[in-house]
Amino acid sequence: MRNMHTKFLLVLVNIYKNSAVNWHIEDEEILALHNAYREAVKFGRVRDQPKAISMSKLQWSYQLAKLAENWTIHCIPKTSGLKFRNSSKWTYVGQNVAVVSKIRDAPAVWFNQHRNYNYTKNVCAAQKICADYKQLAYASTTHIGCAYKFCEKLNGTGKILVVCNYGPGGKFINRKPYQIFDYDDFYLY
Repeated sequence: MRNMHTKFLLVLVNIYKNSAVNWHIEDEEILALHNAYREAVKFGRVRDQPKAISMSKLQWSYQLAKLAENWTIHCIPKTSGLKFRNSSKWTYVGQNVAVVSKIRDAPAVWFNQHRNYNYTKNVCAAQKICADYKQLAYASTTHIGCAYKFCEKLNGTGKILVVCNYGPGGKFINRKPYQIFDYDDFYLY
């Protein structure tokens, strides 16, 4: 009887442990994907995009995630007004929004906008979007917090609304997302 009780407790601990791990797996995955894409930009592994001098590694912010959650509950697939992103830590909080079938697809949607972005001219291709890529690749951003909600009323195949907030934000029309690494700046003796 005692052996059976021990096995039962081990099963309960394992169930609890696994549910706790799964509770934040999406957060960890979306953070890892963001950092992988940013690293690719930093080391010049993105087609038609120059190498960055520096790129901060993102950290998770529960404050930014809570602000994102406050917006996702509305199931509106567009960026919120700034009042929904008011933060005591950052003067400007950037935001990316995507409607996807899988949460992990959202960073790829934003990253793939690099195809629409001309770094030299700092413009998007005609009739194309690239602002989400610029936010993802904004070198000075240090923190991210995201939220996700299944929204039945959304059109299309994707029904998951993903909102990520970035501190500090980097969706500036007149500013490039990062400084480029230029070999001409270094002298060899």
